[in-house]
Amino acid sequence: RMRLPTIYQEYIHLSRYARWDYDLGRRETWDETVGRYFNFFTKWLEENHDYKLENGQRVELENTVKELKVMPSMRCLMTAGPALEKENVAGYNCAYIKVDSPRSFDEILYVLMNGTGVGFSVEQEHTNQLPAVPDELYDTDTVVVVADSKLGWAKAFKELVSLLYGGLIPKWDVSKVREAGAPLKTFGGRASGPAPLVDLFKFTINTFKNSLGRKLHPVECHDIVCKTAEIVVVGGVRRSALISL
Repeated sequence: RMRLPTIYQEYIHLSRYARWDYDLGRRETWDETVGRYFNFFTKWLEENHDYKLENGQRVELENTVKELKVMPSMRCLMTAGPALEKENVAGYNCAYIKVDSPRSFDEILYVLMNGTGVGFSVEQEHTNQLPAVPDELYDTDTVVVVADSKLGWAKAFKELVSLLYGGLIPKWDVSKVREAGAPLKTFGGRASGPAPLVDLFKFTINTFKNSLGRKLHPVECHDIVCKTAEIVVVGGVRRSALISL
């Protein structure tokens, strides 16, 4: 089998791109990672575009990638298979969003959880479009139930922010979220458990409490976005990329 040229390159491959093979009880080799990528896109092109690689084309292309002469999307190299089939956001290296709507916050969380980097802007012309925080926030018995999925986390965060803009501080139920260390078989890695999301909820509530009767300042929006990136972890390691533009 083909090996990567240096130990450093092998480490990057094993720690960032090699998927765990549950049948073999080990991580993929470099050859297997590249093979998984081409298996996915060969099938995708045939099923969605009626396009088939001619004889020998796949072997030629695959060898070119294995030899590092050409590299595909590195996000796709990691997620090709069930994860990318489930959510095409996982194939993009980066995204951009203006924080000009309450929806911006949960969208950023969802995109980051799919491994895509987020560039964002909290310039005043954007944040001025956010609604004002109410004059008072009241504790309520409303419960935000968090489903055990990326979409579940994003929907729960969306609900929290919506309730805060409505003047209500909800309770939450994270009992359905798998415990820390549980394997993430579709996306790879291990679960963080619910604690980071609860941390984000509490941080967001405190930020809103300090902003009563006015709109969130750009720096406060910036803080919430940075906190969101901080809590996106896999196996105890931060797994998110963020840039403020």
